[in-house]
Amino acid sequence: MTTPHPRIARSTLINLAGLLIPTLVSLATVPLYLRWIGEVRYGVLLLAFSLLGYFGAFDLGLGRAVAQRIARQENDEERNRTFWTAFLLSAGMGILGGIILFFLGHWLFSDIFQMPIMLHAEAQKAIPWLAAIVPLIALISVLAGTLEARQAFVSLNVSQIIGVIGLQTLPLLSVALGRGSIAALIAAALVGRLMGVIVMFCLTARKLPFSGWPALHRAEIGPLLRFGGWVSVSGAVTPLLTIIDRLIIGAQLGAASVTAYTVPFNLSQRLTYLPYALSTTLFPRFSQAEGEDAKGLLRQAVTVLTAIQTPFIVLAILLIHPFLILWIGATLAAKMAPVAIILLLGIWINGPAYIPYAYMPAQGRPDLMTKFYLVELVPFLLILWVLIAWLGIMGAALAWAIRSSSDAIFCFAATGTTRTYWRAIGLTFIPIIAAALMTFATQSFILLSSIGSVILASSLGISYYLLPKALRVRIAFWRKPLLFPHFSE
Repeated sequence: MTTPHPRIARSTLINLAGLLIPTLVSLATVPLYLRWIGEVRYGVLLLAFSLLGYFGAFDLGLGRAVAQRIARQENDEERNRTFWTAFLLSAGMGILGGIILFFLGHWLFSDIFQMPIMLHAEAQKAIPWLAAIVPLIALISVLAGTLEARQAFVSLNVSQIIGVIGLQTLPLLSVALGRGSIAALIAAALVGRLMGVIVMFCLTARKLPFSGWPALHRAEIGPLLRFGGWVSVSGAVTPLLTIIDRLIIGAQLGAASVTAYTVPFNLSQRLTYLPYALSTTLFPRFSQAEGEDAKGLLRQAVTVLTAIQTPFIVLAILLIHPFLILWIGATLAAKMAPVAIILLLGIWINGPAYIPYAYMPAQGRPDLMTKFYLVELVPFLLILWVLIAWLGIMGAALAWAIRSSSDAIFCFAATGTTRTYWRAIGLTFIPIIAAALMTFATQSFILLSSIGSVILASSLGISYYLLPKALRVRIAFWRKPLLFPHFSE
């Protein structure tokens, strides 16, 4: 039986808040970007940020390795040896990654990505600033992993909020001050990232806490790199699986199509916040738990997460087109809404897989998911290339949904929770598909709202049925709800 942990629900909500606050800022800033710098220039900016996502692999997987290792260590001296070794290794690799991006970026922005000739010079001038962000991303990974291991989720989210908001808003401030070139936008983003790193470093100094002088400890290098090596390979492959769609769209269809795809992609990814928040909370606990305790926590988390996320995804599918019309206008909404719906279906399938995805490395098996990524990489790239050529940005969304579904199936098969997953996902299938068909079939808001209300109500009923009995009792008696009945006082 799982040990009572009332902090799990609270920590998950803290992590969720840390993701939602930057989302509100993003909802406010995207229309401003489109209005102030245009769809094409914004697409180039998104391509630049997509490249940064790939070069985040240069942390050698040390962020996840630090989180797993420090969660198991029992004294400050051991934790400091692990932290400083990982921090210095990550800094060195981040600098190397920045140098590689400096040279690679010139080629990509001049010869590969389609954009107006007048933007080529701007993009070239932005490359040094873009390369300078890579070491910061590597350091953020180790700092965040340390705070996660210490379960300092308030500190983790405060520092991440500051960094992400700085990344989103300082480029707009640059435009408002009359400096709207791509180089100026990237330089402002660098300042925003640096703000987040400084705050995160100071909070880590308190929560670890720091002791002794920074040094590489030979005894720590091997365990960190052995664990982080698989995570690092995954970190190199995962961006190919997650951002290559935008790079191929940029090469095949142009920067404007990158915007038309990336805006609904980023918007739909907000529905992954709950799975991500819960998996982040559970990772240090999975690292500490063993045997049936860990398995019981895994199975229960999968069921509860599926139940909770389904009504939100149903609501998102029903409202995505009207929301996009209000947010960015009818013309762009018509292009983006079908893409968003396909992506939301992929998130519904893949969302519960965040739990076994965290469980495997926490239990010392970071290699499992990495090996699967390596197997699926080439087939996915082929499918992606063909579908984009055939269906444009809709094809990219469909390829992403196919890959996400295959990832989920593997995660549950590898952790022995396939039966738990299929039971939960099977029960929620009807309202999800009904919502998607309803949205594609009608443009009438009155009809959508009336029938959609019935679909949403049915999804709520099914989700309530899926919840563990103890939690249903709490809801019935209007008591304070928790994500897990085990974790009540």
